[in-house]
Amino acid sequence: MNIYSFFVATVVIAVVCLSANATNYSGNGNTGFGGAIGGGSLALTDDGTTLSGTITKGSGNFNDVLVLYIDSVAGGFSDTSGFADGNDGLRRAVSGFDGGGNRSLMTFVSGFSPDYAIALGPSSDSFGGLFQLVNGGGGSLNYINSANLSPVGDNASATYSFSISLADIGLTPGAGQGFGLFGTYTSNGGYRSDEALPGNDSGTQGWNPFTQSSYATYTTTAVPEPSIGAIAGLSGLAAWFLNRRRR
Repeated sequence: MNIYSFFVATVVIAVVCLSANATNYSGNGNTGFGGAIGGGSLALTDDGTTLSGTITKGSGNFNDVLVLYIDSVAGGFSDTSGFADGNDGLRRAVSGFDGGGNRSLMTFVSGFSPDYAIALGPSSDSFGGLFQLVNGGGGSLNYINSANLSPVGDNASATYSFSISLADIGLTPGAGQGFGLFGTYTSNGGYRSDEALPGNDSGTQGWNPFTQSSYATYTTTAVPEPSIGAIAGLSGLAAWFLNRRRR
């Protein structure tokens, strides 16, 4: 790559990076499972293509599963009553179901109908995954991709990171689209705590019915197509820089 091309590429990358969006959410303050999630926080950012998250743990250890329900496309579900996938710990957490006869039904608030779920179990399952929500029994939840959770096998890290592709939740990269988000903290057997991040709910901790009371929203970064004027300006700046280098 010559110096002209390098300079132009550097400026373009810098502009894109500066346009990245970042939003922070706090837990609901509850501590039923020790406060790792209810007393924690979540930071979301994206580059127009990939959504990245950082969970800052509250008090207590991250022993269980944070399920982040996502409402990003038309349709979705009003509650978890049809989810009965008990094939592994993350699927049981998303379903709120122990694979047998115990269930913690989550009823979602009006205006929030999730289509996907990110399940993060760094200690309980040493994995994080993205699922498309589907009614049915064992194996019915559609596994889409890894959520790139890090670290795993560790319940006491100060922070945990994850990332998914925006396209994997039905969004157009770079289009600046919004989605709803709600997190509930449950065991990998569907035994639900009173901790939530982001948003909030109400219910008696255990295999009992819960009702969501609020959720959060996030708007992805819009990455505009470069205009003729912007390209001309960058080209002129690069030419000036190159000319200065030759003196």
